[in-house]
Amino acid sequence: MSKLSIYQNSWIDLVFEGKNKAYGAYQLRQENDKTTAIAFLFGLLLITAAIGIPTLLTHWTTANKTKISNPDYSNTTIQLSAILPNLPKKPMQLAVPVQKKTPTEVSDGQQLKDPQIVSANQQTTNIVDHLEPQSNEVKPNEGTTTVFSNSTANSETTQGSSIPSASGGKIETTFVLDKLPEFPGGINKFLAYVGNNFEKPELEVEKTIRIYVTFVIEKDGSMTDIQVRKDPGYGLGSEAIRVLKSLKTKWQPGMIAGQPVRTAYNLPIVVQMQ
Repeated sequence: MSKLSIYQNSWIDLVFEGKNKAYGAYQLRQENDKTTAIAFLFGLLLITAAIGIPTLLTHWTTANKTKISNPDYSNTTIQLSAILPNLPKKPMQLAVPVQKKTPTEVSDGQQLKDPQIVSANQQTTNIVDHLEPQSNEVKPNEGTTTVFSNSTANSETTQGSSIPSASGGKIETTFVLDKLPEFPGGINKFLAYVGNNFEKPELEVEKTIRIYVTFVIEKDGSMTDIQVRKDPGYGLGSEAIRVLKSLKTKWQPGMIAGQPVRTAYNLPIVVQMQ
């Protein structure tokens, strides 16, 4: 293969022999090597500038930044205050009565002698006590008590006698109940409801507070005439009434000679403030 280059001047002169050499093509071929070298140098400079200028700007900006020194805390004393742990609240303790059934001998003559028949609108004044009261004065319940908290109905009991009270009118005739009122599921279920729903206030002192509440169990088993006989304050009396009124379950009423009667009930509630 021939190593002759068509770009040599001899070939250029041969190609343009007898032609107008003043035309641009001849001049361009004469200066091709020079033009190529200049273009290569300019391209190289452009690439160098594209890479070098950002690098220089970055270096110059970093050099002019103010150095921020981290503070030295090695010799600093930090005072910490006492942190009290978040202790769980102790459950409140209440005391409510468990009625003790005392067998009482009642003669037929005493129970059926001279029965009184009254109209429905008059019989509301006759409220029957659990036992024969000593007087018409309302006295606190000294009967069997159950001490329990909000979380459990397991009890510890102390024995005594039950002295019920009447509410809603003067007692004219005293009868002895053949059957005491009963709460569905047992008295422990009633006590558990009172304990679980009673909300005690937050007090700074530790003390035991007793609340005496009375209510009437109607013939249909509903609870009416709920009152606080001794309100110790702190909103405990209102809370006791609220809890009893919120109970929708009806009792089984007290019975005399197979007939339901209205029965007064006393409920001492003992709150242990801690």
